[in-house]
Amino acid sequence: MELTFERLVKFDLVEKLEESLFRKGEKAQITDFFNTMQQIQGADQFIKDSPSFPGSTEKIIRSELVSAIGATLAIEGTILREEEIEESFRKASLKENLERKEQEAENSRMVYKFIIDLVKDNHGQFTYSEKVIKQIHKYFTNNMNYLGNVPGRYRDFATTFGRPRRNGLCKTRTEVDTAMSGFVNWLNETGSGLLSSNIIIKAILAHYYLAEIHPFADGNGRTARALEALVLYVNGINTYCFWSLANFWSANRDEYIVHLGNIRTTCNPRDFLIWGIKGYLDEIKRIKSIVLKKVKRLMLMDYAKYLLANKKHEKVKINQRIVDVLELLVRSGRIRLNKFQTSPEITALYKKTSSTTKHRDFKQMEILKLVSFVEENKEVFIEPNYQILEFLRYHV
Repeated sequence: MELTFERLVKFDLVEKLEESLFRKGEKAQITDFFNTMQQIQGADQFIKDSPSFPGSTEKIIRSELVSAIGATLAIEGTILREEEIEESFRKASLKENLERKEQEAENSRMVYKFIIDLVKDNHGQFTYSEKVIKQIHKYFTNNMNYLGNVPGRYRDFATTFGRPRRNGLCKTRTEVDTAMSGFVNWLNETGSGLLSSNIIIKAILAHYYLAEIHPFADGNGRTARALEALVLYVNGINTYCFWSLANFWSANRDEYIVHLGNIRTTCNPRDFLIWGIKGYLDEIKRIKSIVLKKVKRLMLMDYAKYLLANKKHEKVKINQRIVDVLELLVRSGRIRLNKFQTSPEITALYKKTSSTTKHRDFKQMEILKLVSFVEENKEVFIEPNYQILEFLRYHV
């Protein structure tokens, strides 16, 4: 049965899905959902337990923000490299003129800043409103001459969207107003079922509902994905560093579009929700790996400093230069050996020593398994050897 306006404004797709799953005894899908959620909760708890304070996560936060902006714009066909997004931020801060793509990136940055500030200012007592959704849209489309669009204002005409094109279910301004009023009420309700009470499902379905209502002349997809991120953020899901599912949707753009269209055809969001939950798991695992890498960097440096402090007891040949070199390598990550050895920092460190000393130090780092050398395409790369941490054990 195809979705209609009358069915859409009931906002009961997840409840009907829940009834269907239990009525038909879909044990495999229910079990799969529980297993996925357990993995998500495990990764989420690790991230939340990891220390986060100003300075410790600044680069991660910045990187994830840039990544989310690039991804959500890419879904709409605007392709910007990370350095181009960063450049748009720089130009905006200096009030320089922005090209069209740069303006879209800066607008996205303003949206995510608005979301973070909004949640922070409400101190956990958050209520969704049409005003908030309109403000998100206003930020996204500010200074953009999208045809027929007025930033922050609902459309008052029929529209088509999607791929392939399909008619919007809300054909008049009155229907848009009715749908948005019911949608906000749904957002502020707390579900009681297995699926309807799940915040991640709530976020994904909020994304779908707003995209299907299509209340604005343009910028609906970006607004829907930002609202999804807001639902997650309000509920403390992505507080270590602000991130969203935009990366997953963008990486699987064609499948994402097909799923959105299929819900219209079937009135059943099951496949989209299951797929989205697994996508969420992929994203949270990726964030966990970033946090874990930061922890490993600290641990590897602690181990090197331990060797230095106990070099007589441990009977190892290590010196302060080696520790300094390792710290530079941990900051840079994998790098061509020649480029690293001739960098200004390494050159200054070995300014008063011979080339033999440098060679001996680098060899000693390899013997101590602090670094690894990898040859690729006839070039040698050096990288920190975090694998050694898996084999270190404390001995009394």
